[in-house]
Amino acid sequence: MFIISGSLNILAALLFGIFALTLPDFFSYFGLQKPNGYIWYLTCLLFAAIMGFQYFLVGLDISKNHLVVSSGIFSKFASFFVALLFFILGSCNWVPLLLTGVNLVFGALFIEFFVNYKKLDTQEIMAAYSPLKKG
Repeated sequence: MFIISGSLNILAALLFGIFALTLPDFFSYFGLQKPNGYIWYLTCLLFAAIMGFQYFLVGLDISKNHLVVSSGIFSKFASFFVALLFFILGSCNWVPLLLTGVNLVFGALFIEFFVNYKKLDTQEIMAAYSPLKKG
C-alpha cells in the first residue's frame, strides 16, 4: 500500500511537472489559469515527490518508518480538502477533485494501518531512529 502510494506521488509529480512545462493548455484541463511563474507550482510538486519517497521508504521497512505514517495521513487528507475547497469556490473543475480523491482513499488506508498495526514499543522506535545505532 505504501509503495503504491509513494510511486503514484512520484509519478504524478513528474508528469504534472513535465506536462505543465511542455503543454501550453495544460492548466485549462483543470479549469485553472496558467501561472506567471512556475516556482511555487514546481516547489509543491517537489514536496509531493519527497512525500512519495517517504511513503516508499515506509513500504520497504514498516518497523523503522512507522512515524512517517502520521504525516502521510495529514498530507493525504489535506490535499483532498484543499482541492475540495477550491472546487467549492469555483477555482477549479472536478478533475483535481477526482485526482485528489485517490489521496482520500490512501489517507483512510493509512489510518487503518496506523490503528491496526502492532504499536511499536518506545524502545524499538528509539533504536530504529538512533544515530548511534550499531549496524
